[in-house]
Amino acid sequence: MNTLNIEKEIELLETFNKKGESYANANGSFGWRNPIRQDTGRILQGLTLSRNPNRILEIGTAHGLSALYLYLGASDNTEMHTIEFDAPVAKDTQNRFDTLGANIKVLQGDGMEVISTLTGSYDLVFFDAQKSHYAMQLQLLLEKNLVGPGTLILADNVIDREEECTAFLDWFNQENIQHTIIPTECGLLVACL
Repeated sequence: MNTLNIEKEIELLETFNKKGESYANANGSFGWRNPIRQDTGRILQGLTLSRNPNRILEIGTAHGLSALYLYLGASDNTEMHTIEFDAPVAKDTQNRFDTLGANIKVLQGDGMEVISTLTGSYDLVFFDAQKSHYAMQLQLLLEKNLVGPGTLILADNVIDREEECTAFLDWFNQENIQHTIIPTECGLLVACL
């Protein structure tokens, strides 16, 4: 792992507009893409480092900023997948990872559709795509046994987009899953199944 080049790329990506950008794909579906805030990246890196996961899944890649923080916290043997809805962004981000020598596979498509094709289990999952889909995505991950006891669940935007995350947050309370919300600028949920 060439940590120096990855750190330089993170510095570049941190300069991207934190207010976000709207986009439409070829099918006319609209979305909103905004990078994690600067107070979140090193937390993701530290949580990943503390867990030493074998497999990581990120839902919501955008330009790869959060993926690179997760990658820096992982070991060289960690398998990492990240899902990006927008095809041109997915391609550009995969090229970025390949150029950096970062062993991260970008899976392009709708989160639910991509999750339905996955196999195996993940030790860490980071949610950062459409907030109103977090609960459905988590349920599908559970149904497919892609996550289970011991999986670290991280989710961004649970404070600033709390209303959209209600069903997701309610699930942790209903299932009595211990969790905490770190008061970052956007709010980062941390839970262990």
